[in-house]
Amino acid sequence: FRQRKKQNFHSSPMNYSYKRYWEPTYGQALGASLLSATIGTFITQPWEMVKNRIFQRAEGIGIRQVSVYMGHNPHKIFREIHQEGHGMTGLMTGLDASLLARGSYIFVRNIIYKMIYDAQKPENPNHDLTQRGKNAIAAFAGGVGAIVSNPFEVVMVRKQCDSALRPEIRRNYGNVLESIGRISAEEGAAGLMAGVKFNIAKAVVLNTTMSVPYNYLKEGFYNVFGDMACNRPLSLAVAAAVATYCTIPFDNVKWRLQQQFPDHSLNRISYSPRTLEMLIQILRTEEWQGFFVGVTPFYYKTYAYGLCTFLIVDYLTERWKKQAGLRPEQM
Repeated sequence: FRQRKKQNFHSSPMNYSYKRYWEPTYGQALGASLLSATIGTFITQPWEMVKNRIFQRAEGIGIRQVSVYMGHNPHKIFREIHQEGHGMTGLMTGLDASLLARGSYIFVRNIIYKMIYDAQKPENPNHDLTQRGKNAIAAFAGGVGAIVSNPFEVVMVRKQCDSALRPEIRRNYGNVLESIGRISAEEGAAGLMAGVKFNIAKAVVLNTTMSVPYNYLKEGFYNVFGDMACNRPLSLAVAAAVATYCTIPFDNVKWRLQQQFPDHSLNRISYSPRTLEMLIQILRTEEWQGFFVGVTPFYYKTYAYGLCTFLIVDYLTERWKKQAGLRPEQM
């Protein structure tokens, strides 16, 4: 009986003629996400620079004292970078590579997400996917996007590290394409894909730990307080904190691998190629706190980027729905 009922449902013409009130086109989905990614990257790039400078200072040393900043005051480092002689330009180091890394990641992630979502949605009796299903698609698509964006991430990390190195060992990379060409010639594909496993893990964990708490809290706040303007920012603030503490260990290890010189004598620490041995190596020199240095600028970046994304995407989505003639109850 269940088998016959299932077959009748799928054979019903209503199942295939059903259309949701509104769905963004590929162009709309990509346009909104790329716009928000570009603006968000501009806004958060100084904190990315501060975070990576903290990583660089703490490598092989760990935290100096237990504090809310995990031993490194990001506001002090922000001022130090600003006062090195380059002003805000120093804080925006690696912006070109960062924009390409974020843009390529978003492009690949959203294309894959929408393709899988559109393919799976008609098979569901409710004509939509569960939140768990959406999170799984987002995690997979984010992992693929991380692979594509990894070479740009390598360039960005190395550019940001350069000013803190001794002048004789600085890489002095030029534009992004020139930098990728040099890395490819000097280190091959291994250099361009340095830290890619941890970059994938970072993307998967960040997508999951950001979206699950955010959606849960947003719904909870709505049920308790109604439709208030503060629901989304508060939900995002908590979700960003959860995502930060879950994600920063992967980002920390990714940074370590991406900034390494092929000549091990130039590195402060030369890491084992085996993942487990490398993690034990870090634990022995820096203890567990070494994975969490830079947590404050990472949180600033995560929250600011997420808030920028939600504001821009929600504004454009609502505008497109109105242009499509949707009634208020359909939006």
